[in-house]
Amino acid sequence: MSLQSIHLRRLVVSAVFLAIALALRTFFSFYIPLFGETGMRVGIAGIFSMMPSILFGPFFGGITGGLMDVLGFMIRPTGSYLPLMTVTAIGGGVIRGGLWLLLRKRDAEKMRLIVGILAAAMIVFGASNWFMLRASGVTVGFYDYIGGCDYCTEDMFFIARWLITRTQDVSNPGAMLSEMITTVTLGPIGAGAFGILLVIIDMFLSAKLTDTPYWQSSIMPLLLAMLIGSWTVTTLNTVILREMLLTSWQLLPFTVVWLPRIIQTTITTTVYAYFVAVLLGVCMQQRNLKVLIR
Repeated sequence: MSLQSIHLRRLVVSAVFLAIALALRTFFSFYIPLFGETGMRVGIAGIFSMMPSILFGPFFGGITGGLMDVLGFMIRPTGSYLPLMTVTAIGGGVIRGGLWLLLRKRDAEKMRLIVGILAAAMIVFGASNWFMLRASGVTVGFYDYIGGCDYCTEDMFFIARWLITRTQDVSNPGAMLSEMITTVTLGPIGAGAFGILLVIIDMFLSAKLTDTPYWQSSIMPLLLAMLIGSWTVTTLNTVILREMLLTSWQLLPFTVVWLPRIIQTTITTTVYAYFVAVLLGVCMQQRNLKVLIR
C-alpha cells in the first residue's frame, strides 16, 4: 500500500470519527452555567473527536480538532465565534497525538510513579496552604471578624497575604475570600486525591488484565496524553473566554473561574480515556485499520 493511499484512508477514517462526534455534539451535549455564563459543555463527542490523534498522530488529530470546532459552531452556534479557540482545538489534537506517540511504549510502573508523586505533592500543597491560612487567622469569616478594623498582613504567611491583597478591594470580599480559600486548599487536595485514585484503579486493572494489550491493561500513558492535551486546551480557552467574551469572569480571580472547568475536564477526559482504549483495541483487531495506525 502506497503512502498516499495510507494518508487518504486515514483522512477517510478521521472524517468518519468527526461525523460521529459532530452528531453527538449537536444532539447529545449540553452546557453547564458557570458564574452566569454558559461556561462548560458536557457530552460524549470528545471520545470520537480524539480518536484520530490517538490512531494516526498529531497531524490528523490537529485537523480533526480544528474542524470539530469550526463545523460544530456552524451546525449549532453558541455565542460568538472565536478563531483563537479553533487554534487551541488544533493544538489540543496535536498535543494528544504527539504525547501518545511519545508515551505509548513507556513503562506503566514509571507512569504510575510519576502520577503518584505529583498527586501526593498536590495534597501536601493544599494541606500546607490550609495550615498556613489557619495559622495566619485567615478563614472564611475573616472579614466578618475584623469588621472595619485595621489589620496587618506583615506577620502572615505568603499565601494569606496574597489572598487578602487580592480580595480586600472587591465589592464582596468575604465571598471572594471564601472561593479563593477553597481554590488553594480543597482544590489541590481534591486533585491529588483523584490522582491517587487513578493510580490505584490502574494498578488494579493491570493486575487483572495481564493478557490484554498495554493500552487496555494500563491506561496511564494514554490517560496522561489525553489529560495534558485537554488541560492545555481548557486553560487557554478559559483565558480567551475571560479576556475576549465573558466580561463577568474578569471580576473574578482566574483560578476561581478556571478550577471548576479544569475539574470537569479532568473527570470527563478520564472517562473518555477508558472508552478510547476500548475503541483502540477494536481498531487494532481490524486488519484494514491496523495497517493505518501509527
